[in-house]
Amino acid sequence: MHVYRIAEMNIAVQAQYEKTYEYMADFLTDSEDYDLYIAPTEEMIRHEAELGEEIHGTPQTPYICEAVAVLRVICDDIIHRGGFFLHCSCLRYRDEAIIFTAPSGTGKSTHAALWRRHFGDQVMMINDDKPLVREKDGRFHIYGTPWNGKHGIGNNISAPIRAVVFLHQAQENTAEPLDPFRALSLILQQTVIPSGKDSLSTLLDMLGRMMEQVPMYSLGCTISDEAVQTIHHAIYGE
Repeated sequence: MHVYRIAEMNIAVQAQYEKTYEYMADFLTDSEDYDLYIAPTEEMIRHEAELGEEIHGTPQTPYICEAVAVLRVICDDIIHRGGFFLHCSCLRYRDEAIIFTAPSGTGKSTHAALWRRHFGDQVMMINDDKPLVREKDGRFHIYGTPWNGKHGIGNNISAPIRAVVFLHQAQENTAEPLDPFRALSLILQQTVIPSGKDSLSTLLDMLGRMMEQVPMYSLGCTISDEAVQTIHHAIYGE
């Protein structure tokens, strides 16, 4: 059993595969105390393997399936700790987080890469695929996790969220604020919807507070520095 510090939670994992521990190694802690204990079963791993093959069209390695099973348990648990999972690419800029979210294949990672190229050392990636969000001290923060995409781009850091940007491909670069109801609809498509009514109510309450606090934007974008400048101007007025 190893204990990992993820999104300010100590999570104990009893893995079946040694490579699962290696996959999560950047978040390893020396603490023996834990808030959540996860021991994936063969049934859980098999379920993730079947889902992965359905989504990706090819079988996933057993340790990846086990790691995803661990994440799924965390996604269910964190809702009761003031947090939720968000499928996105996010980076830290000016000590705050900018989030880019959209369906897979839209260009989240590509747009984040443009920010890294444009702003250089001013930008640090938090996570390129599957970070966690928590409400803390009156603000929403986003946290790096071991599940950081096929290219493994991310860091064990966190930042308060400055803005959420919903991307869509376009021939011209345009950015505009999003109506909270529209933003809520879009963000629900990029998180894990819990099956229990109480958990769903808790999640919706959290997202409602986030819609009130965090600016939400729609960005129609090309693959260009102009796309970065367009959304930067919308967020910062510069």
